[in-house]
Amino acid sequence: MKFRDFQAHVKDLPAFNLNDVRNFDPDFHRQQFSDWLNRRYIKPLAGGYYLLADAQVDESSLFMLANRIYEPSYISRESALAHYLVIPESVLSVTSVSSRKTKQFDSEWGRLSYRSIKPILMFGYQVVEQDKKIKYKIASLEKAVLDYLYWNTRINSSEDLVGLRWNRQELLGLEDNQSFWKYLKVFENKALERRVDVVMEYIHA
Repeated sequence: MKFRDFQAHVKDLPAFNLNDVRNFDPDFHRQQFSDWLNRRYIKPLAGGYYLLADAQVDESSLFMLANRIYEPSYISRESALAHYLVIPESVLSVTSVSSRKTKQFDSEWGRLSYRSIKPILMFGYQVVEQDKKIKYKIASLEKAVLDYLYWNTRINSSEDLVGLRWNRQELLGLEDNQSFWKYLKVFENKALERRVDVVMEYIHA
């Protein structure tokens, strides 16, 4: 297959792997990938996925790619909190939640990290669609806070959140947010409830 023909098939995909290619060319050989990589026509992403060399990757497209590489998953924890301006934006990886096992991939754009969660807790996210090409799943602010607290057992006092530089202004609505408290009940986790109390103390400090 000529690269021009290949490019026409994959240009609208957020990322592609060998199975995607074989859907339109069953005889496609893996060696062709190696040749195009060496020629810098395509570049590796992570998890066996690739991008065209001229693909533009920003935060939104990286979120979409993170969803695609490891399904089912959604953006949460540090990445979502940075997106909602709760924590500083200097996040060096894309953090996600998945009902599959914990996994991480290193890529040219940083680490893609997935934390495993029970399938019953795979909720509280929304689909963001910016245009026909950009669509990704990201936790709501309420769920992102809970997902973060669920794994970060070191948070025992409001001083811990001061050290993390959480933005109080962006959290003010949580106390009266019915979805936040409904989501918390689904976790059925007393330790998480105590950490939520810490967040409430921090907000009103």
